[in-house]
Amino acid sequence: MKNNRLLIAPVFIPHEGCPYRCVFCSQTDITGSAFQADEENVLSVLKTYLYPTLQSDKFSRREVAFYGGSFTGLSDERQEFLLSLIKPLVDDGRVDAIRVSTHPLFINKKQLERLKAFGVETVELGIQSTNQEVLGKSGRPCSSADMLSAVSLIREYDLKLGLQLMLGLPGDNENRFEMSVADIIGMKPDFVRLYPALVLRHTPLFSMYQKGVYSPWSLERTLGSLKNAVKSFGIADIPIIRIGLQPDNSLRDNFVAGPFHPSLRYLVDCRIGLDLMVDRILSLNRVPERVAFRVPMKSVSIYTGNRRENLKILKERFSLEEIKLSGEEHCRQLELVA
Repeated sequence: MKNNRLLIAPVFIPHEGCPYRCVFCSQTDITGSAFQADEENVLSVLKTYLYPTLQSDKFSRREVAFYGGSFTGLSDERQEFLLSLIKPLVDDGRVDAIRVSTHPLFINKKQLERLKAFGVETVELGIQSTNQEVLGKSGRPCSSADMLSAVSLIREYDLKLGLQLMLGLPGDNENRFEMSVADIIGMKPDFVRLYPALVLRHTPLFSMYQKGVYSPWSLERTLGSLKNAVKSFGIADIPIIRIGLQPDNSLRDNFVAGPFHPSLRYLVDCRIGLDLMVDRILSLNRVPERVAFRVPMKSVSIYTGNRRENLKILKERFSLEEIKLSGEEHCRQLELVA
């Protein structure tokens, strides 16, 4: 029986199709890919990611994704060339679908008709922020009307919609990011990705940082806003498929400053776990000297916290002598048992 897992084979097209140079962006530093994707490079990606899994039941679905540029901003010929390399694999069932990442300004009926014809099922839009001042300072002009128009057209063509959001860009603050989250929820995407703004070499943001006109958010500030965003998306039943950039060697080599952590999602989940435990304790009429929790087995480390930080915080806040945390296979959610 196949697992319900998705394999995405990424084909990077760094900066291709992008008319702007966003202050935060250096796709070659993020992806480690400086070449222009050609047939040889695309086939190499497929050989690395796709072909070894075709005889395996590890993945129930396989997709090829074009990342790192604005796909629908490419010339018609370039789009059709890249898509034509994957379409035969879709036709014979080795690939289930194609997904592309692009800019909201490059979504129109002609583009979407082409994507549908070549087997694209998912379009991801780089929204980054819905605040116009933040977008302006980030070198990414895009009106709310443009965003909503792109979202509406993607829905009209019955494509899956992914939206990407960043926090900590120039001009951003907690309230503006919170409003962006609310706006994204209103667009009802099928999934979202959340990224903190990082200072990387070879970006305009690096120059701004050197001149002292931009200061990245601290990790603590970032975790606070991400925690609230995750809770909001959870209430709206919108999956978050990624938080933070992939911590590969290229990113590490070019990282200068900002809230980078290789396990950012884990830290956010730990904060949410702590909040849940605090709420359970506060619900008691009287706080005892000892408390015990039952938690899902796979979530023990989330409730314990990074380096057991959550347990230390609870002991100090409530003057507890002992906290017992029991992971159980059949437990579905946090339970306070004593």
